[in-house]
Amino acid sequence: MKVSLVQFCVGPNPAENADALEALIRETAAADAPQLVLTPEASNVIQPDREVMMAQALPLEQDPVFAMGQRLAAELSVFLCLGSVLVAGEIPGSMVNRQILFSPMGEVINSYDKIHLFDVEIGDGQHYGESEIFTPGEEALLSALPDTPAVLGHTICYDLRFPALHQALAMAGANVLLIPAAFTQSTGRAHWHVLLRARAIETGSWVLAASTCGEHAGERRTYGHSCVVSPWGEIVAELASETEPGILAFDLDFEKVSAARKAIPALDHARTFHLSSSH
Repeated sequence: MKVSLVQFCVGPNPAENADALEALIRETAAADAPQLVLTPEASNVIQPDREVMMAQALPLEQDPVFAMGQRLAAELSVFLCLGSVLVAGEIPGSMVNRQILFSPMGEVINSYDKIHLFDVEIGDGQHYGESEIFTPGEEALLSALPDTPAVLGHTICYDLRFPALHQALAMAGANVLLIPAAFTQSTGRAHWHVLLRARAIETGSWVLAASTCGEHAGERRTYGHSCVVSPWGEIVAELASETEPGILAFDLDFEKVSAARKAIPALDHARTFHLSSSH
């Protein structure tokens, strides 16, 4: 199954981001003919001023990137997954970090709200307090793509650091883990590749990780390095740049999922257990 990952530098203007993203999606559709296209986390906006972002947040259906994605999925006849869009939540005064999967007819197949919110101070001069404005999701999500062997497990960025989520998705049937991200430059350099490889190895799944890159508003920098990781944990394709936008196309071989899981049947061997309270 042919897939394409899109990497680009997201700005504070959703309409401009929609135009930039549309150009890249059209480019890969023409050159690579993918069945599935994945974009990064926060594909519609990166805005460091929380008050401005909250004031400008739109309902999902009114967001320019959502509208563009729905239109292009139908026009190009591809499964299109917006890694996430940051939009107004159902609770007044809140936002959600929501992943959207469109069918080749432009219909919304599924949506997933990021479960794990990034509330950290990592010493890069930036404050990351997602729970201050975002409502976390509560449900893990699978999507079987019709007429393909792919069963997608939906995750977003910081979810990458929680192996139990990915194991649960794989045990429920996922053979492709979607991990779109806006990983910070400093944590990306330290952890990005090893975490992606670990999630692939633990689950025997393909990992698709589309990322933002470059310097965003407020001097925020993200790591880029969008990757495809095989079920054996090999990085088989990569956009190896922190700053350059681009497209990463790859053809997934699902026999490699079967081979990896047969060689190391960890999902079959997983057991429940109790943690002793004794010391």
